[in-house]
Amino acid sequence: MPHGAPDPLLLFRAGDHRLAVSARAVREVLPLLPIARPPTLPRPLAGFVDVRGETLAVLSPALLFDGSAGLGTLDLFAHLIRPHGPAATTPCLLVDRVEDMIAPEPEAIRPVEPEASHNGAILAEIILPDGAAHLLSLERLLSEAERERLAALAAQAETRAADWATG
Repeated sequence: MPHGAPDPLLLFRAGDHRLAVSARAVREVLPLLPIARPPTLPRPLAGFVDVRGETLAVLSPALLFDGSAGLGTLDLFAHLIRPHGPAATTPCLLVDRVEDMIAPEPEAIRPVEPEASHNGAILAEIILPDGAAHLLSLERLLSEAERERLAALAAQAETRAADWATG
């Protein structure tokens, strides 16, 4: 992150993880929508949702970061965080709860070595009065190969949705 006042961050929970992303990277926060899960999807991919006629992939950070976690039951506090970017390769994040918008002090942000997380997706640890959170890079959550696979799966899901569309 650049020196000076950090960008506002969207703080959320996904499984046992407390995470944050730059608010500038977020297009919208959506309520939980029906998620279609075709068979044979990669484990971290929860499925696909229709948002105003657009088929969007839904990625579960809880499953991405914890290989032993299960998707479990989603409750009324679950949200979808939709980042800016092309729909085919920029998945929504399925989170258990959006907690807050925060503006941490620069000294509360401690950089993390890129090797400490897959693809360098965790940029920093944020020390907050009620515990720590990890700052994610949405661009680094998936590798290039994973994005290519996601685009192919999204195209299949869109074709399937069109086949079942009525009217």
